[in-house]
Amino acid sequence: MIQMPWEQRTFRFDLPTGVFPGIVERLRGTPARIAELIKDVPHNMLTRRVRGKWSANEHIGHLIDLDELDHTRLDEFLAGAATLSPADMGNRRTSTAGYNDVITATILDYFRARRTELVERLENLTDAQIARAAEHPRLQVTMRVVDWAYFVAEHDDHHLARIRELI
Repeated sequence: MIQMPWEQRTFRFDLPTGVFPGIVERLRGTPARIAELIKDVPHNMLTRRVRGKWSANEHIGHLIDLDELDHTRLDEFLAGAATLSPADMGNRRTSTAGYNDVITATILDYFRARRTELVERLENLTDAQIARAAEHPRLQVTMRVVDWAYFVAEHDDHHLARIRELI
């Protein structure tokens, strides 16, 4: 089965704020799901590119690269910004980072540490903060923190599916 490109995905942001704890659990679990997915895969398979696309290592690294944007966007929500910072849709940072030259466990450990920091911040939000809204620049829709967290979790799953395709 061929996965739809991320940029073509559309989203409905109408989740009740009461689902936020479950979304946070999805975000918390991403590093463990990656670890389970790649645990017996040889390093050469994790650094292999197919048809010029990212390797598994690069997909994991991409999630690290977006961590800074995730923290920035959460700060923007909490500060009452009208519009969130845009992502680099060219993904230059990931393409030039050299993740295939790094041991996968090292990349995953760093991602786990960074994701833990984000999850801890999310767990400390109040109900009012979870409902704060801002416009997403690419999607051009207003989303709340609960919607944004769902969007990040969906993005994680998109890359997990890509990793599974590669291995």
